[in-house]
Amino acid sequence: MSVATHSLSGQYFDGRQPVGRGATLVFTGQEARLIGAQLDLRFPARDLRVSPRVGRAERFVALPNGGQLLCPDHPFLDRLPHDSQGEGVVAWLEARVAVAIAGIALLAALLLGGYFFGLPAVAERVVRHIPLNTERALGEQVLTWLDSNTWFAPTQIDEQTQFLIRQDFAELYQDLPLAAQYRLAFRHAPLIGANAFALPGGTIVITDAMVHAAKSLDEIAAVLAHEIGHVERRHAMRHLLQDSAVALVVATVTADAASLSVAVAGVPTLLVQAKYSREFESEADDFAFALLKQHGRSPETFATFMERLAGEDSNKGARLGFLATHPLTAERVRRARAAAHTAMTGRTKECTVHLFLSP
Repeated sequence: MSVATHSLSGQYFDGRQPVGRGATLVFTGQEARLIGAQLDLRFPARDLRVSPRVGRAERFVALPNGGQLLCPDHPFLDRLPHDSQGEGVVAWLEARVAVAIAGIALLAALLLGGYFFGLPAVAERVVRHIPLNTERALGEQVLTWLDSNTWFAPTQIDEQTQFLIRQDFAELYQDLPLAAQYRLAFRHAPLIGANAFALPGGTIVITDAMVHAAKSLDEIAAVLAHEIGHVERRHAMRHLLQDSAVALVVATVTADAASLSVAVAGVPTLLVQAKYSREFESEADDFAFALLKQHGRSPETFATFMERLAGEDSNKGARLGFLATHPLTAERVRRARAAAHTAMTGRTKECTVHLFLSP
């Protein structure tokens, strides 16, 4: 290897002491000579190894005796043998900024794809393996925590009204797969206003303010039908798993309710303030509309009640109510009314056939 006379100055580290000392590496022909205070070493230039370039950082020249010279980057170093075991990929990316940026963008896309598509898919699979009793135990822990931490107070709804609402509630869920899991809890909850939400395991909480906001038992039944949809699709548990990677791992490994509540300290407030995805809300809506029609109730009630709540909320200002945790959209109202229209059309046809066949 032919190398013109050149010199590189820097700090020499002998590999035995962590302190460097000033030295100069002089190249003459095929020989490299290291000169410094009480230092004069000679090496074949071909036996040196230079670290890869990383931005504008200083580079190391590895010497055959185990020592290294740390010196500023210089074009001359590219003419020397390079260390093939160094950070070659990093150096290659540093030299190609566009490729590095594209790689970062690709990684970000993969992470976002995993969050929006991969995580929900995994959560849906995992929740199937969590026993219902385990899920219910978690729901009971959450309700106990909320009761003892000033979120909830005992209900002020009279016994007769509670009885009528429970009667309608039981009628709605009696033939469903998870019928044995259902429990309706009334709570006075000024902090969250007019609201209803499903806890893991089948407990549905309805606040006094929600009962007072309704103008009929049918409107309350419409809200409860929506929450029943969340229970049947196990949305609360799936939401919890999707929202916390820690909970997802714990559930995958142990499927234990106590472990889940410890793994995610904010489970109670997370579930009370949960804003379900559009997919979850649509699933619960569709389930509710079908359930209401099955029991001779119109989904139109759901649409009108939600619109009235939206008007009341806009007058009172933002608060943590049903529409904060279950955002109302024009599309949801349209679908409710479309379902109601379909039900009405079906009943009209049945009446026509009945009249035609009657003597």
